[in-house]
Amino acid sequence: MAKDNLRKIWVCLALALGTALLYAPVLHFDFVNYDDPIYVIDNLHIRTWSWQSLGWCFQAGYGSLWHPLTWMSHLLDYQMYGLHPGGHHATSVLLHLCNSLFLFLVLNRMTKAFWPSAMVAALFAWHPLHVESVAWISERKDVLSAFFWMLTLWAYVRYAEECSPRKTGPEMPGAKGKGFYAAALLFFALGLMAKPMLVTVPFVLLLLDWWPLRRMQMAPLALHPDHNLNPNPQDSHGWTESRPAVLRLLAEKVPFLVLSIVACGLTLKAAGRMVEPLAQYPLLPRVVNALLSCFRYIEKMVWPADLVAVYPLEFHWSGAEVMMAGLFLAVVSVTAVRLWKARPFWLAGWLLYLGILVPVIGLVQVGAQPMADHCTYLSAIGIFIMICWEGWDIASGRRQGRVLLGTMAALALGACLVLSRKQLEYWRNPLTLFSHNLKVTPNNYAVHADYAAFLYNAAQFDASQLKPARAECEKAIRLEPNYGWSHHVLGGISLLEGKYEEADSELRKALRLDPARTDVHLALGEVALRRNSPVEAAAQFAALLEVEHSNPQAHVGLGQALAMQGKLDEARAQYAEALRLAPQFPEAHHQLAVVLALQHNIAEAVLQYRMALEIYPDRPETLNNLAWILATDPHAQIRRGAEAVKFAVAACKLTHDQDPLMLGTLAAAYAENGNYDQAIATAQQAHDLAAAQGKTDLAARNLKLLEIYRSHQPYHE
Repeated sequence: MAKDNLRKIWVCLALALGTALLYAPVLHFDFVNYDDPIYVIDNLHIRTWSWQSLGWCFQAGYGSLWHPLTWMSHLLDYQMYGLHPGGHHATSVLLHLCNSLFLFLVLNRMTKAFWPSAMVAALFAWHPLHVESVAWISERKDVLSAFFWMLTLWAYVRYAEECSPRKTGPEMPGAKGKGFYAAALLFFALGLMAKPMLVTVPFVLLLLDWWPLRRMQMAPLALHPDHNLNPNPQDSHGWTESRPAVLRLLAEKVPFLVLSIVACGLTLKAAGRMVEPLAQYPLLPRVVNALLSCFRYIEKMVWPADLVAVYPLEFHWSGAEVMMAGLFLAVVSVTAVRLWKARPFWLAGWLLYLGILVPVIGLVQVGAQPMADHCTYLSAIGIFIMICWEGWDIASGRRQGRVLLGTMAALALGACLVLSRKQLEYWRNPLTLFSHNLKVTPNNYAVHADYAAFLYNAAQFDASQLKPARAECEKAIRLEPNYGWSHHVLGGISLLEGKYEEADSELRKALRLDPARTDVHLALGEVALRRNSPVEAAAQFAALLEVEHSNPQAHVGLGQALAMQGKLDEARAQYAEALRLAPQFPEAHHQLAVVLALQHNIAEAVLQYRMALEIYPDRPETLNNLAWILATDPHAQIRRGAEAVKFAVAACKLTHDQDPLMLGTLAAAYAENGNYDQAIATAQQAHDLAAAQGKTDLAARNLKLLEIYRSHQPYHE
């Protein structure tokens, strides 16, 4: 026993150390453009730890998802790490490391097969297909749900041990067994709250009852230590079937099944219009795609090449490829069934692989991706079991077989480590990821559109990125004209370029092609605001709020539309609601300050501007507005000349001294602070720049202010 425990410790140390070293580079990786903005970067709901934010985690709808425990994990990470991605990555790596250890310990406890269990766990820990689940922060749901999946299996195995006829007889478990059963239910519920993909757990447990737990039979098999690997069904000391035992096992799964049904309902409710109708993607192509995906996943497990974050959805396949995939799956299925007595791990592993994949295989199509590497995070365990147990079984019956098997296993794991480290580098930042994706799938319209979105986001701070963003977006549209996301991104690009008519047209086309993308209403509302059409803007934001009641951006947009119509009290109410939903939303603080200033509630406006800057200190408009109040307010108790200069200097620096409005504010701040020479020089600069930009009214205003400063007087409103 001591020897067994010692080698368990050594295997656990090797798994932990190897996994930690493999994934150590991610601590210096950035966020990526795939879902990370939705989950973390732009997710205003995780900015503050409160009962309200915890309650939000349970709402179905944000991002068309329901996984409250995953949201809680991101909420907790944000409190610890803010927007420093290294900390978020560290949490995912730690969960993956724990999952690998739990897998080894649970498999070994179930099967008593030490080395096959260790090999399965090592493949799970180090396989390149699993890099996506670990290195992608938004796939936290994979590693977190797997954590509770492993705990569910552990608790269930302990429950099964307590129900052993040797302990309690065939009927009822003892108090300890009931405790483990309750723990299994609890862990399963938590796993569903991390990712509803775990809905097939009741069937997984039933499968484990058959092999390796052998709970569907009455008497234990008293054979040599490898009896789990190579049972002899003809042996008189074998197992005898028991119908009452099977019925009792089915009854045990009912509470698990109820939880699965509830999770399915909540998931479908959250997904809403993201679930593609049969008219969009007919049943036959879905079935063919599912068939091909099952085959391709196994292909990539054996030969992990050309792994990408987004695979293109295609409904035009090679007949030879479909036939080959179908034949392969049929042969494996027939073989597994034929070997169900002699080598039960074949059928158990095969059904485990297929069963875990069912919720994500595309029969219920959500979005436009046919397959994804992260879908194999748990399902690959079934294939690993088939390979490792078969290898061990073959090697056990041959001279020097285990030496040869150990050599092959070491080579396989070494290859996994090398390939995983290479695959890991592609997730370093958005540029490395897009470059790899486009290299592997150059005609992937979805990747071109996503790359365009990345460049569009960069263009909001660097206008030179607008041209390449448009080029990528137009390439995506040429490849697939009916992909709504491409038109959505092109609409945003046109908005930044000031082409409001084109932006409106592209965004409406995006909404027509993909009605599930309700966030298009935000962009349409912004276009309407820019076109000075507050009524149309209000309608767009209200349309979004009908679907997403707790969307703070929509409340702020609606508040802006109402403020433009002079409905300041109604606008103020919208901003207050946005801040109730997301207290750390700087735009809401800024817009509320604007309305408060218009209502002459200057002290409160200053407070809101300061709160906005605490959250986002580099917004030029907020800095400028606060500096203007502190420099020009008629009440001496409000004015702060030195602070006004500090904020105005920062605003001008952020705009590279190219905004005459902000230069004018800096001049007023200098004057309030008694620096009249600097005030005169800056006001002259503001006047000249405004005149050069054709802003005649602003130029005239700065000219009047210039005269005041020349008389060594500050300007007070």
